Amino acid sequence: MKKIVFLISAVILITISGLAQEGIHYGIFLGGSVNWMAVDSKLYYDDSEVNTIMISGDNYEVSYLTVNDAHVKPNYGFTIGGIFEYRATKRLGLQFELLYNKTGYILTGNVRKKNIGDDEYVTYAYKSNTKMDNVSASVMARVFVFNQLMSIDLGVQPSYCFRMIKETERGINHKSVVYTSDTEYAPFNLNAIGGVTVNVFENVFVSARFTMGFMDLIKQKTPYLESGVDADDDIHFTYNDAESKVRSVLITVGFRIK
Repeated sequence: MKKIVFLISAVILITISGLAQEGIHYGIFLGGSVNWMAVDSKLYYDDSEVNTIMISGDNYEVSYLTVNDAHVKPNYGFTIGGIFEYRATKRLGLQFELLYNKTGYILTGNVRKKNIGDDEYVTYAYKSNTKMDNVSASVMARVFVFNQLMSIDLGVQPSYCFRMIKETERGINHKSVVYTSDTEYAPFNLNAIGGVTVNVFENVFVSARFTMGFMDLIKQKTPYLESGVDADDDIHFTYNDAESKVRSVLITVGFRIK
């Protein structure tokens, strides 16, 4: 991670040092994104409701039930923002962006829930869509090629997530869970970004880029029942300190005003 950030910073600093203000440009863009998260199995759970189980005559509240046969899939979002670019030379530029974007991921599988007071289990089809609303700022070095028709873009993007929500479908039940900032998720993230921009017309461009987050965002510490009870009726709880890093691919269309 440190090497990637150092390399990106070095490219940006080299670009800044060569600025001669050949041109100043600004514009707007909008588009869509494909998003997913690098998560491990500790995040395969259903937290849509508080569940009660009975063990040896005692009732226990279990907030999280494990999702079995879980699959992590991408979800889809959109982005909109503005750009401000310093063109150093015909080959080099530095672009600043302020944007809103949605990220997250989808989890599918099934949930096995035990009825209170007996040994019957009911299995539900499960799907959750975790959505994150972010405000981000980015700075990118741009290297222009093919007679300035295309640029290779590389930079960093700090972001702030002001809302995280999980929409859950379990059987016929639908519910939304809103996470609490700082307590249940980390609002700040740092991303590396890279991609290409193609100038379709003089003032119209299309960009494709990949963003890779370095921070684990979901940090709930509430215990949940991971594997039930053992032969001695001892309950096994674990804590959710799992990996949860955002990845996104963005395709945008923009208009350069100047």
